[in-house]
Amino acid sequence: MKWISLVVGVIGSLYVHSVSAQEAPVNIKGVITINSHQAKRLHELGALFIDVRPYKQWRWGHVDGSHSLDLRGGFRQLFMEGTLNKQTPIVIYGNSTYHMRGAIGSYLAALWGYKKIFFFRDGYYSWLALDYPVTLTSDGLVDEQLSKRSQY
Repeated sequence: MKWISLVVGVIGSLYVHSVSAQEAPVNIKGVITINSHQAKRLHELGALFIDVRPYKQWRWGHVDGSHSLDLRGGFRQLFMEGTLNKQTPIVIYGNSTYHMRGAIGSYLAALWGYKKIFFFRDGYYSWLALDYPVTLTSDGLVDEQLSKRSQY
């Protein structure tokens, strides 16, 4: 059974690239689909946010406190036993409703036995547009520039 889940995960990961322009589904078995406001509330309550976009995109900007688990790479860590408690509330997101990564990640997490999965279908762009807490690459660059100036 574990190998079947792993194979499905690999196939799903490879499938992501070819379907990225389709609209993500609203309903996924075993997953609760949430909007931006619900995601913000879960963020305030301390839910674990997982960004399934490529790491490079995560580095440019992401939901404050989110973890980068690229669907094509690091996400498969969730498949390994003992990585994370299956009862941990997880919010999985990608770019927007027009990208399938978040939906596929949410589906795989449910398939792997996670019980509290929330698919943030609106994604990072919606979060950013609503001016919710984010970490941007430019935040770090400003800090670097200020520390260099204070040295002189």
